Amino acid sequence: MSATGTVCLTVDNLGRAREIGLGEVFRPDPDERGLKRGVPRMLGLFDELAVKATFFVEGWNALHHRDVLDSILADDHEIGLHGWVHEKWAELPDGQQERLLFDGTAAMRAAGIAPTGFRAPGGYRGRRTAGVLRELGYRYDSSIVAETENDPLAVSILPEQLVCIPWHWQMNDYWQYYMNPAGAQSPAQLLETWRRRLADAARSGGLVTITVHPFVSGVDDDKFSVLSTLMTEAVLDPNLTVVNATALDARARRAVAASPN
Repeated sequence: MSATGTVCLTVDNLGRAREIGLGEVFRPDPDERGLKRGVPRMLGLFDELAVKATFFVEGWNALHHRDVLDSILADDHEIGLHGWVHEKWAELPDGQQERLLFDGTAAMRAAGIAPTGFRAPGGYRGRRTAGVLRELGYRYDSSIVAETENDPLAVSILPEQLVCIPWHWQMNDYWQYYMNPAGAQSPAQLLETWRRRLADAARSGGLVTITVHPFVSGVDDDKFSVLSTLMTEAVLDPNLTVVNATALDARARRAVAASPN
């Protein structure tokens, strides 16, 4: 039976970018656990399973951790932009969003990276972002658009002609482990929740966008086991296909080109 459901595999946030933005630290830390342990473990797992991911990375990392970004690209994964220092994106004035998009894109390009996708830190892209992304040559945005966690995900085309690849908080490891209003979830609870989501996608032909963080699911052994188990099951499920965001963008654009309208 051919695969019907889609799993979009994404990774968010690197190094101390968020702490830099909050003023909690003031310099890069090459020994940060996500960089030192999380990214290599994830790259090893993805290589073992022969899957490709999109790493949404803050522009600040292109200045300070280019070696890590190079290791991601060397394994043929994609790097998208994730703000500058993981700002609360939707709370920024339009002009500040615009400046940070230009600065983040310039930092990536100076590091030899040509990002075509963006994900807003904090999930919500705000009003002006999509227009600036189009001006800068981006192809897709992967931010939250659904109002409730139970809304089905669907790739769409924004008015700015960007492909929108949405996600839900329920499939975000940090949110589940540390921010869930029902209480912090254990690895066992998270695995069960995510298994149900993947089973639903396999049955319905729907989309699940998984968002994991190197300093969360790449460092702690129990949390890494959840990621490893889930992705292994997704790869082995004949009714699921695992892709990165660029693959979804290309699929959406092919569908538009083939449409009689």
